[in-house]
Amino acid sequence: MSYTRKGQGRERKDSDGSSQKFVYDLENSCNSICTNREESLVAAVGRKLFKVLKIFPDQFELVANLRDLPHKQINLNYSSNDVQWNPKDDAQLATAPTNGCVVLWDLNKRSKSKTCHIFENIHQRAVNKLSYHPHEPNILLSGSQDCTMNCLDSRSQTRTAEYKGPDSVRDVKFSPHFAHENYFAAAYENGMVQIWDRRFGESALKQWSFHNGPAYCCDWHPEHEQWIMSAGRDKMVKVCDITQGRVKEVYTVHALFSVARVKWRPFHKFHITSCSHILDNVVAIWDVRRPYIPYCSFAEHSDDVTDFLWLNDNVLLSCSKDKKLIQQIISEAERPADRATPTGLSFKVDGALTHACGDYLIHRNKPSSLAGYGSSRHPMQFRKNEGDPYQQRFLFSRSSLSEYTESDVASDLGLDDIAKSWLVLKLLYCANDSEYSGPGFLQLKSASKHLPNRQIATECHDDIVRDTMKVEPSISYESPRGFTEEENEENITGDVSAVLDFFEYDHQIIDPALSRNLPSSQDWGELPVEAVQLRRDIAQRPLSPEHDNCSAVSASQSAIDSTASMQPDVHHYSIPKSQWDFKFVVKNMLQFYAEMGDVQTSVSATLVLGDLGKKLVSDENIEHWFSSYIEMLNRYKLFSIASLVTKLCPLSTINQSNQQSTTFNVSCGFCNRCMDKGGWQCDRCGKIFSICSVCHCTVKGIFVWCNLCGHGGHLNHLQEWYETNSHCPAGCNHLCLLGSSAV
Repeated sequence: MSYTRKGQGRERKDSDGSSQKFVYDLENSCNSICTNREESLVAAVGRKLFKVLKIFPDQFELVANLRDLPHKQINLNYSSNDVQWNPKDDAQLATAPTNGCVVLWDLNKRSKSKTCHIFENIHQRAVNKLSYHPHEPNILLSGSQDCTMNCLDSRSQTRTAEYKGPDSVRDVKFSPHFAHENYFAAAYENGMVQIWDRRFGESALKQWSFHNGPAYCCDWHPEHEQWIMSAGRDKMVKVCDITQGRVKEVYTVHALFSVARVKWRPFHKFHITSCSHILDNVVAIWDVRRPYIPYCSFAEHSDDVTDFLWLNDNVLLSCSKDKKLIQQIISEAERPADRATPTGLSFKVDGALTHACGDYLIHRNKPSSLAGYGSSRHPMQFRKNEGDPYQQRFLFSRSSLSEYTESDVASDLGLDDIAKSWLVLKLLYCANDSEYSGPGFLQLKSASKHLPNRQIATECHDDIVRDTMKVEPSISYESPRGFTEEENEENITGDVSAVLDFFEYDHQIIDPALSRNLPSSQDWGELPVEAVQLRRDIAQRPLSPEHDNCSAVSASQSAIDSTASMQPDVHHYSIPKSQWDFKFVVKNMLQFYAEMGDVQTSVSATLVLGDLGKKLVSDENIEHWFSSYIEMLNRYKLFSIASLVTKLCPLSTINQSNQQSTTFNVSCGFCNRCMDKGGWQCDRCGKIFSICSVCHCTVKGIFVWCNLCGHGGHLNHLQEWYETNSHCPAGCNHLCLLGSSAV
């Protein structure tokens, strides 16, 4: 039989000329690819694709199109999720269709249909993955969405064994090592990974669940039989060591998207390759010792990469939803690490700082210029700040802005700009009674223009400052700017002078240069009435709230009448409430701190302002600020403060998050089975856990245990036990006292 031959592609010579990069148009989306033993042929399958191509040094050539049949003969057996080539026979293929069957194909068959055998009714749902035994080519393993795995014998065309997993099987893989030739690994939808012995189908040998979500793939290390890796939707690639009695996580790689395929790079112990089925068209190569930046990457596809494989340690084949099959050379890959910043900083929870930079920076520059810098192998650690963290000193339960002490906290920490921002907020939103009074400046008391003597002037000025700033009686007032008493007597004249002195007293918020533009004391009384509104005569009201009785009013009245007779033309004014709308200034301040990365100040100010702060900023910005701040608090393990901020957030999407994901599953301490159904008895081994060491009954309430020996029980039973004993009640002879750091 003659086959249609078709070759096409774009090529670009490699640096050494031994390999080339070229592209082949598959004409349909590809789900999986696989090569034969000699790596001279590659099979590509998909929903509407089943082709076998020959690999030449400069192009792909079509050898067979197994879907080139009459339309009536094409069924679901030709739509596959996976394809595997027999490790010994280059003419035999196995595919995993979407109808639950497993189909064997023989390329040497002379008929147009290359179907050799169909394993029917072995799975109830679609088959996700296939795996040939590396040393016994007639043994084929299949994993399906129906939570089962079947071991098939292609020679006898029968099913030899069936294995039941805890959830849908996403990947299966036989071990390539002779020491574990009967072992295979399986990854499940619930995030669990298991190791089975195909000779014993009752239960798995080992299992672990290191993923927060479905585990999509797994792979054995080609050289080190004790290493196996898995990846899933949680954007994590986990490398585990299974030689010990308990599976140990060795390395963790943090990918940018959910990982759908992982494979080890040949002849490189620490290199792995990954791709994602969604939102990513990149094939990334990682060094597990550097888990955050890929070693190199290929971004030649225009759509999501579905599968890839290595021809050798320098040549990679990849397929994608863009209908392209590409051979790529490692020397032409992008190097993201070369564009990354070669320095790093990391804060510890207690405030310690670690700094490191690339070794080549130290060698390239003079030693004196980088003296004391930490290299990547020996980072430099800085002494932490012994003061309390800024987050821990914030208070959110105050009902009044004037009661807040954030300005003092910021001043103590050297954050002068934040301290002044809090002070300005207090001035804008607080009235004399220290409560919210809506937009407007502080309403200040007025002082008379001319006072009879220096003593009355000083007392009046002190009253203004004390009433507006709510200064405690124990705090004495000091003259601003170092004026003498005579200079103060000259400056404390008129309402505007008193207001100016107030602002200068409070960290000099108003520029002292503005005082040169103020009218002199001789012209102050001649201001037009429409500029400064008149108030009622001072003789009609008491000088202070304490003078409410009749005797005090009459005494004060006579004193003021005598003073008024000396100055018959003096007018008394009050400063009106400003009509300046400063909301946009506060809004810009909140956005400024958020853009600078200080979401703590923006969130705190929003909480303090309450409904006023919610009206200034959009709900989207508030949600973004609170989410970032809560994440930062959780990262610093300030969980109580994070919970309080979540509770006080004005948005329901944030304050109701504490009511979500409040449950967690536990595992049996004897067989590590996940206890999804609850209860106090394991469904697999039948053993009862959480047993009290004193009464030997199941603990259904609060369980207290020792962190060192692991024994515990009911709280009241342990309290009674440790009243007369000091050693563990389980008989392990451990000294664990109730209430100590070990319990």
